[in-house]
Amino acid sequence: MLTENKFSKYLIYAIGEIVLVVIGILIALQINNWDISKNQQEKIKDYARLYIRDLEADIIMAETNWKLINNISDKIDSLALSVENKGIEEISNIDFLCLTFKILYRPYRWNRSTIDQMKNSGSLQYIKDISITKKIGEYDALTHHLDEDYLNDKAQSENALNQISQVVNSRYINIKELRKKVFVKINNPLFDKFQFYAEPEYLKAKSYNLKLITKDIHDVDKIINSLIRLQAYYEIRSATEIPELTSKAKELISVLKETYLE
Repeated sequence: MLTENKFSKYLIYAIGEIVLVVIGILIALQINNWDISKNQQEKIKDYARLYIRDLEADIIMAETNWKLINNISDKIDSLALSVENKGIEEISNIDFLCLTFKILYRPYRWNRSTIDQMKNSGSLQYIKDISITKKIGEYDALTHHLDEDYLNDKAQSENALNQISQVVNSRYINIKELRKKVFVKINNPLFDKFQFYAEPEYLKAKSYNLKLITKDIHDVDKIINSLIRLQAYYEIRSATEIPELTSKAKELISVLKETYLE
């Protein structure tokens, strides 16, 4: 009986020790999980700060392209108006050259370093609010969609430029000065109100009185048609896609600040 009593006490003691050890392990695991979760959330905060900067830079870049696209579209309108109801000899070669010098906006330069790091490190899964990850995914998808649009616009513009090169005479004696003092400003957002008609180099080129290479007005019509088609794509970018992108970026910035930086 004494032996059985001692064994019972020992068994209870052993079970108690095991329970204490298990509880200790569970507490340690919980503390470790808390530490890991805390570190993960701190990392997400750091990523949020960096991603906000990327988004702000994207907005500036996209708005610059928005201005360029509208600028090019305005020049297409000016060109179409300038040749309307005119014979081939009446069309100004220098005006045609200036208004079609650059008909493609800049390629997008998205700031994807932070989102790429988050994807590669698996940190996106640590964002607890699924609506935020959804917004990030939608924004990222839209940037890739705009990259595809740019490639389409580039192909359309190259086709139009090929037609233009067969119609417009670029052999001005002062062509280098035209490039430096006129062409570089035509679609530059820094010279938003630039009017090339009053520039000395433009007036000098105009005095040479060069004519279009072609004698067929239908060649001009083909160019205008190509440019109007390109303009239709540009209107989608400026009226819908870029405003949607900047809106999504601003909304994402607001949510990230509210969730992680306040």
